[in-house]
Parts: sequence; structure tokens; C-alpha cells
Amino acid sequence: MSSALRRETDATDPGPPDPPLVGDLPVLRDATVRWPLPPARLVLVAHLLDTAVPYIRRLAEVCELVGVVPVPYSLRRQALTRLADLPVLVPSTLDDVGPLAVASAQQAGARRGPALAVQEVGGYCAPHLSTLAGVPQLCGVVEDTKQGQWLYELHVPLPLPVFTIADSPLKALEDLQVGRCVAFTVERVLRTRFYRVLSECRVLVLGYGGIGTSLAERLRESGSRVAVYDPCEIRMAAALLRGLRVGSRTDLLGWADVVIGVSGRCSLGVDDLPFLREGAVLLSGSSKQVEFDVDGLCEAADSIRQTQEVTQLTVESRTVHLVDRGRPVNFLEQSVLGSVLDLVYSELYLCTRELVRSPRPAGLHRLSPDLQRTLARNWREEYGKF
Repeated sequence: MSSALRRETDATDPGPPDPPLVGDLPVLRDATVRWPLPPARLVLVAHLLDTAVPYIRRLAEVCELVGVVPVPYSLRRQALTRLADLPVLVPSTLDDVGPLAVASAQQAGARRGPALAVQEVGGYCAPHLSTLAGVPQLCGVVEDTKQGQWLYELHVPLPLPVFTIADSPLKALEDLQVGRCVAFTVERVLRTRFYRVLSECRVLVLGYGGIGTSLAERLRESGSRVAVYDPCEIRMAAALLRGLRVGSRTDLLGWADVVIGVSGRCSLGVDDLPFLREGAVLLSGSSKQVEFDVDGLCEAADSIRQTQEVTQLTVESRTVHLVDRGRPVNFLEQSVLGSVLDLVYSELYLCTRELVRSPRPAGLHRLSPDLQRTLARNWREEYGKF
């Protein structure tokens, strides 16, 4: 852990030569003025992308950031450089994210000061809830993602308050943009790494939730032949109603040139290798490396060849291409872009405010529907100007 506590000055990506031009967050700025945060300290676990810098800067203006822990696979060097004056602690591995955030909270809790909270993305602190519950002055946790919420729900009854925006109607609006971003990156990877055109590919989308629905629609707009598989029969019926191909999972795996996992859970493992087409391309649109059993696939491979963003696996004379080791491909392109970030960041901020301004009972909490509607109206009025 000692190596993880050191500030990292070199990230894996080269970053742009000049600071990127990232837009302001007017809805968040208005929210911090209209609903000011009481004196507070915050441990932040975040995807340290260039697009996150304005949000982190705004948080630093309204509270004391006692620790910023970036998720390693999404870390951008330029963003790290632009936040060099803040207490950014880069973990050595993904497994160090939670312990490092907890250690930062413990160090802050050992000192007298205002209320303390943890805001995170991905449930990294969920396995350490019992430790967090013993931190003095800690009010609770705010979680951003569905995967993170699922991890916290594994520990019900929770020993402390956890606010979630994962199933918020505002967060659901982000799914539309995530699906579009995944489609954009898939097309870029196919063009630059495989010299193929998306419109000529048969694409299977594993998972037909919010992101899967958006992704499938964008893929179809690009001219691809699109199939969907989801273990939920109602979602499969919805896909069929929208004109998408559906069928048995094994048949669809053998049909597809490109397989994109967006289920939020492991959707493809070693047992599926015999069903994949020769030369199939596997890409994930989910956080971390949950969609594919990467370790199992690599262990089953007779040979492995790494070329830039692509891992080529040969299994019994069959070749399969795994893009970016099964990590979410949209993070190769700054993840989510556009004004929807202002809406999501604003809800995260208000959840943090609700957490620290008054004591909450242990358990899962959500922002009130009235505040959600107010945020939606503010966002619409700001970005709906013509």
C-alpha cells in the first residue's frame, strides 16, 4: 500500500499537448450557489478524465477535498497535471482504490474538523463499510454507478448512510449518451485497428438496459446489422418490437462479427469461446473489467499477442480479439461527453449536500423527486436555449 500512497506523475496515456478546452458547468455552479454546502470535507473517488477537471475544481471551491483517488484505467495525465495542487493519490492497482480512499477518510477523521463524506464511482469502498462506519465524523457515502450500488446492496443492512444516483431518472438520461459514446469508440477501433467498417459488421449487444438500448439504436443508425441478447425476456421482447434481431445466446454469438458487452455483469466467459466466430472482436461498455472473464480467456488461450489496444487470443486455432483488455472502450475517448455531465455532477453534489447537512439513518438514500425535477428544469432551461 505504501507505493499506492505516492503521488503518481506518469499515467499510461500521453494526453494532448495542450490543456483541453473543457466547458463550464453552469447548472452545477448555480446549484452550489442556490443550495450551498455546509462546511464539509470530502474524499473523492473519480474517473480522472479531462472532462472531470471542472467538476473537481468546483468541489474544491465549496468544500475541503482531503483526498482525490483516481480510478487507474481512466486516468489522464493532463487532468492529473491540472490538479497538481490538490491531494491526488494515485493507486498502484485497481484493488488499491478502496483501501486508499478509506485510509484517506481515516486520516481526515482522526483530525477535528467539519463533517466528512466519501463520494465515489464504482463501489470500491463497499467491501470496507465496517471500517468506514467507525471513522469519526464520517456522514456516509455517495455512489454514482449501478455496479457500485449493487456492491453496496450486498452489504445490506448497511452500517451507515449511502446515497445513490445509480437508479435516478436523471442518471438514466446519461445512458443515452454513454451508448452513443460506446458506438463512436467501437467504430473508431474497427476502422483504425481492424480496417473494417461498422456498417458492414454484424454486431451483438449483450445487455439491453439503458445503455444497451441507446447503443443498439446508434449501431443500427450506422448501418450495422444488430442483434441483442438479455436474460430478461421483457427486454428481449422490447428489442424485437424495435426491429432488432433476437434469439438464443449461442446462436447469436456464432452469428456476430463484433460482440459488445453492456450488461454491467459478466456476460461472456471461457465456456463461450467455442460459439464465437473466427476473428470475433470483443468490446466492453461497462465499468472495470466485469463484462468478460479476461483472466479465464487468457488462461485458455494457446497464444496471446498484444498490439496497441487489442489483445489477440488464439484458442484451438480460433482467433478472438479482445479490445483494451476488456475495460470500457468509451474511456479511450473521455467516456461521456456533452451537457449531460452537468446534470449528473449536479445530482452528485446535491446528494453530498443532503448527506452532510443533516444526519441520516443507515441504509440507501436517494435525492428527493422534487430536487430531481428542479435540476432537470434548470438543465433544460440552460441547454435548451435556441
